Amino acid sequence: MYNEAKYQLIMGRFKTYYPISEITTDLYTSGKEWMNENNVEYIGAYHKYLTGEVYTKAQWQPDQSTILIPYIDQTISNKNIIYFTLKPEIQLARTSPTSHNVVVTVTDYTLGILQRFFIKKRNDNAIIEINKQQYDAWKSDQIDKKLYIAIEIAWYISGPANDVITGILVPGVATLNQKQIQLAANTMPEIATYLTNPLQFYADTDFYVPKDINM
Repeated sequence: MYNEAKYQLIMGRFKTYYPISEITTDLYTSGKEWMNENNVEYIGAYHKYLTGEVYTKAQWQPDQSTILIPYIDQTISNKNIIYFTLKPEIQLARTSPTSHNVVVTVTDYTLGILQRFFIKKRNDNAIIEINKQQYDAWKSDQIDKKLYIAIEIAWYISGPANDVITGILVPGVATLNQKQIQLAANTMPEIATYLTNPLQFYADTDFYVPKDINM
C-alpha cells in the first residue's frame, strides 16, 4: 500500500511526486475563491492536488507557483461581527450547520486520505466538524458566509506513522497531517488547537475483504 516517493516533501509542496490522477491543472478563478497568504484576493490560473493543496499557475512552476488558501471576504467589518454577537436571536433564512461524526471506510484506508470539513462562527472560537454536503452548502452561501467560515482538509490515515530516513526524508502520517493543520490555520487559526492528534483515524493495516461465499 505504501510508496516512499508518494510521501516525500519538496519546496513547500507535501510530496515530490504527484501522479496525474492526483492533479487538476489549467483551472481559472475570476475572484472570491482563493487568496494568497497575505490575504490578497487571487485572480488567474491555478492548479490543485488531491492533498488539498492549491497553487498559482496552471501547472506547477517551482520558481513561480505560490500557495493559495480559501478566500475570506475582507469587507466583513468588526461592526457586523459585534452586531451578531449582541443580537444572537437574529435568524437568517439560511441553514445552520450540525456536527458530523466521521465514519472511515476500507476504501478510505486504501486511498490513504480522508477529506474532512470544519466550520465555525466568525465571532466564536468553537469549531465543529461537518460533512461535505454542509461544506458545499456553505460554499454556495446556503450556510451564511458572513456568519461562518469553513475549511476542507485532506487528512492522511494510512502509511508510515512516523518519518523515515532512507537517504531522503520520507515524512510519516503525523508529519503530513501537521503540515495540513498548519496550512488550514492560515484560514482558521483555531484549528491548530482543535486537531491535537495528527494520528486520529490512523491505521497501519492492510485490509482484507473476504470473498463473497455466495459467489
